[in-house]
Amino acid sequence: MKISRELVDEMIAHAREDLPNECCGMVGGSGGVASKVVRVENAAATPLRYEMDPQGQFDALKEIEGDGELLAIYHSHTKSAAYPSQTDVNQAQNWPEPIYVIISLADAENPDVQAFHLADLKIADAELEIG
Repeated sequence: MKISRELVDEMIAHAREDLPNECCGMVGGSGGVASKVVRVENAAATPLRYEMDPQGQFDALKEIEGDGELLAIYHSHTKSAAYPSQTDVNQAQNWPEPIYVIISLADAENPDVQAFHLADLKIADAELEIG
């Protein structure tokens, strides 16, 4: 997925604003090129996992599909690396197609952003071209 630095910065800002809890949201676009980030409330409201608010998830998907498609689902890790937890992998089985982007704030001054495919209970690196 190709994504602008501006959209990555938007996800990082969301992650910082939702501290101490994890944030979550969706990335929309077309042809593998991201064009928008849509925030969704973390209904779990915890630093340990995310759970997209059902109405927020519906509204975000509707907005994204208005002029493109869902490319990625993003969330933050507040204290751990930008690598999927077992909970992340399990949750992704409900939505196996999108790329999963994780923003780690473990090093608050240098957020780490990584992307993965999480289908079939497996973790595989996904290409994230920032620029």
